[in-house]
Order: sequence, then structure tokens, then C-alpha cells
Amino acid sequence: MLPRLVYAGFFLLIPLAANSYEINDGHIHYNQDMWSKIRPENIISYLSKSDINRAVVSSTPTEGTEKLYRLAPERIIPFLRPYRNYRDRYTYFSDPTIIPYLEEKIASGIYRGIGEFHLYSKNKNTPVAKQIMQLAADHELAISAHSDYETILALLNYQPEVRVIWAHCGMDHPVEDIKTALQQYPNLFCELSFRYNMFDDKDVLIPEWNSLLEKHADRFVLGMDTYMPRRWANLPEHVEFARNWLDQLSPQARKQIAVENINRWFSPVTIN
Repeated sequence: MLPRLVYAGFFLLIPLAANSYEINDGHIHYNQDMWSKIRPENIISYLSKSDINRAVVSSTPTEGTEKLYRLAPERIIPFLRPYRNYRDRYTYFSDPTIIPYLEEKIASGIYRGIGEFHLYSKNKNTPVAKQIMQLAADHELAISAHSDYETILALLNYQPEVRVIWAHCGMDHPVEDIKTALQQYPNLFCELSFRYNMFDDKDVLIPEWNSLLEKHADRFVLGMDTYMPRRWANLPEHVEFARNWLDQLSPQARKQIAVENINRWFSPVTIN
């Protein structure tokens, strides 16, 4: 029987994985719909129990990320979403009041990136979208964007020196385009949550993806994407699935994707 944790009536199953080892995660959310279900200190504990050592965290609103960062600044890598509430997801790119909000939050000094935000081709050229990229450049912040291929290339061209992390690596975008973009844009990086068509029906990496991950192992990171309560409930299962396909790679590529890339991009905070 699987052990389980119960927080405020919310069941969290913890599988006992034989291939357990620590990972870093490039896509975690602690959104407001989780605050009444799992306390921040229990979230930190749950990351530990799932062998997630460090995590890029963004939340709607961003106070969720700040709650976790205050508890574990050495483990939480805060990213700032341009969403003050859930409605902002659909309007932020045309709302000029988002910029002073971001500037105020960035001034706290804790944030390492802006995102994850959702931006698609019809809105990629708005003044606010370009200002967000300028903020990232001015403050040496990374970007995490849930976008189509055309928009990701536009963001890279707006500010070529900004590290752009493509959330979900385009979900189901053709691997050949991703290969081309990685070769052309040295500041493009990919996060792999929900990228399920990397696998065949037996959860084996297809040859094209195995080759791409081996060749560009320094450009990819894992992501569990806890965007809804059910994703938190199934977090250990998602981590175990990630380990299963990581184990299909060479030890060097596995270590880079699982741990080293996030540590290299976002040096750990020193706690005195």
C-alpha cells in the first residue's frame, strides 16, 4: 500500500520509487487555489519527499511564490508572473498597468525571472509584451513563456541576451523546428512538462528526441507543472515518470537535465 499524506482533507500519495534520486524542477506553481489545502511549510516538505531539491516557482498571485521563498530561499527560485489574478492571464499583454506592478515586485530583489506567462502570436507584438522583455533585459532576469513557436522566436529576437525558457517545449511542436531553433538561438532553453509525444506507446523516448536530448543536454530541464491541485496530488508519480525516461539517457545527459542546468542558470542562494 502506498503511504499518503493528508493536508486539510487533500490526499497526497507518495510512491516508493526504486530509482529515486534528487532532481531540480523548472516549472512549479503554488497558486491561490492550493493555499487553503496545503500550507506553505507542507509544500516545502512535499517537495523534499518527492526528491525535488530546487524548483523554479511562479504563482497566481505571486504571493504564493513569496510564501515558499520566505520558508526556503535556498530551494525556491522565484519567478514573477504578470498575473495579479486569474483574469490577468487573458489581458496582461495589453494592460499597461502590469508594467509598474512588475517593476515594484522586481525591486524586492528576490526574483530570478518573469513568467510563466501565456503569450501567442496574435499578441506577441504588443507594447506591453515588448516592455516585459525589456524589463527582463534591464534586470538580467530569465523568461518563462508558454507560447507557440512563432512567439518564442519573436521574444528571442526582441532581447537576444535574455534567457528564454520555452515552457513545455512547445507541447507538440515538431522536433525538427526545435532542433533548428536551439542551433540558431543560444539563449533558448526548453522545459519538458507535458511533452508526452517524446515517447512511444511504451514510454520509451523516440529516437529523434533521444538524439536531441543527448546533443543539447545543457538546454533542457524537467518540469512537473503543478498548475492545479490534482498535479500536486500526483507529484511523486510525475517525478517517477521523469526519472524513468531520464534513465534512458547517458549518465552525463541525465545529470545535466535533472540537476545541473538549473544550478548553472540560477546559482543557489547562500544562507548565512
